[in-house]
Amino acid sequence: MTGPKLLNDDQVKTFIVDGFISLKADVAPEVNDDIHRLLTISSEKESHHGNNVLSRVPKMHEVLRCATIDGALLSLLGPDYLLHPHRVLHKSTPLNKKLENYSLSTDGHQMGKGSTATSLWHQDAQSPLARARHHLPKYLIGFYYPHAVTKAMGPSRIQLGSYMHSKLSALTNLYQPDFVEAGTFLLMHFDTIHAGFPNQADADRYMMKFVFARTSCPDGPSWDHRDGGWHMPSSALNTVDLSPAWIYIWDWMRGKHTGELSTSNPRELIDPIEGTAETIRIRNIYSLTHTSEISALVQSLLDKKGLDKHQRLLLRDSDGNEIPKDDTSGSEIRWNERAVVMEDATYRLASMGQAAIEPLLGVIEANDPWLQINASFALGEIGISTESVQLCLLRLLGSQHHQVVRQALDTLAVMASHLNEQCFSELKRLVCESNPDWCEPIVFRGWTGQDQVRMNIALILLNAARMPSFASEVEEIGLLLLRDANGYASAISAEAMIRLNTRSALCAAIQFLSDRRWDDTLIGHTKPY
Repeated sequence: MTGPKLLNDDQVKTFIVDGFISLKADVAPEVNDDIHRLLTISSEKESHHGNNVLSRVPKMHEVLRCATIDGALLSLLGPDYLLHPHRVLHKSTPLNKKLENYSLSTDGHQMGKGSTATSLWHQDAQSPLARARHHLPKYLIGFYYPHAVTKAMGPSRIQLGSYMHSKLSALTNLYQPDFVEAGTFLLMHFDTIHAGFPNQADADRYMMKFVFARTSCPDGPSWDHRDGGWHMPSSALNTVDLSPAWIYIWDWMRGKHTGELSTSNPRELIDPIEGTAETIRIRNIYSLTHTSEISALVQSLLDKKGLDKHQRLLLRDSDGNEIPKDDTSGSEIRWNERAVVMEDATYRLASMGQAAIEPLLGVIEANDPWLQINASFALGEIGISTESVQLCLLRLLGSQHHQVVRQALDTLAVMASHLNEQCFSELKRLVCESNPDWCEPIVFRGWTGQDQVRMNIALILLNAARMPSFASEVEEIGLLLLRDANGYASAISAEAMIRLNTRSALCAAIQFLSDRRWDDTLIGHTKPY
């Protein structure tokens, strides 16, 4: 093993501008070949293993831990990043017909039988249930190609710099490589709009999707940082100028997330007349801010009070009955169980930093669930913990709306180093008590609001495990979550126990993982076991 190979300034800037960066895993060619062989056997002879596919083919950890990939993840997400429990194999099988008019911008599902990928343009949903769409790089997707992918096999398509888009709209500024080398690893902002592409070759295309999460706000650059000034990187592909947003993200990643404007990187107003609706929206959110705007932005949020935007709009079956699937056909921003876009005023207030904290606390006091969700999110993006912020978020944990509690927990996770005894008491209550209104499945996969509440608590434990003074509280709640029925909550809790690194916590985590280990020695060419 060698030390992580950190990204340089231009590579980080390219990621910010394009929404992705392409890397080559520094593993021997036979590692990629062996992974491809095992994925093929597993896929053809066994089943779709879902989240368990990494355990089924553990050699993929060699890719995830290699110097280039680990170094890039550390650079973009910080040294304590999380390999998220969600992962899936994207298999694209050849179509049995030739497509004549399927272009780079075509939006339609045309995949071969047995495919587990889609050629529809989309932004990924969160898992198990919805979380906010962050403009900041807090969640990343990793696309790993264990074998070479030719143009005919259909490499993935990307809408450059689209991770701040509120929805799928005009399909412009698109990118698709002509050829993908074996061992290629795309690191992409989680909310980047992307799509598969129909396979017109004679062989299956395999691609592994991983998810990674940041677990703490940056207090400084975590890459090979040499120059704090912003300039357009020479390797960027994106031609749409969103400089105010890019500078804000760049400064945040460098630990400058108080809302104070950098004198070397002025986020000047770009003329918003030209461009798509999403381009104009993003420019307006991140153009030069003035504290005099805050009252108008707060009022914009308060105007949404009483509209019940915290409630989902559901699709209906042929008989007119609601089904547990969100109707996202409209343009209205509201709660859903895929990924939640906040109000534009919320993102703009978040970019103002400390000056917006007290006004956001006032929005929470308006006692409207949707406003509480938005204001809590903005406080998490600002990332500054004060006693009044902590007390306000603590009160939100008593809400009867799991949506409010989920967002409050997400925000508290950002501030985990400032938690107090009362907060841990509330977390334990949420783990030990079952709210009957949160226990009904709300999506087709059977997940409940309580599942997500407990997963979010596990993420708080993961962040709090860095603080030795919290060891007993983290271990007490972590032991409870190791027994949770939701695999995401228990898996993240096990990671928190490992990072806690006390003897008793390590013993509990080892027992949990030992009980669930896989044995792949019986994987075979003709029989699964």
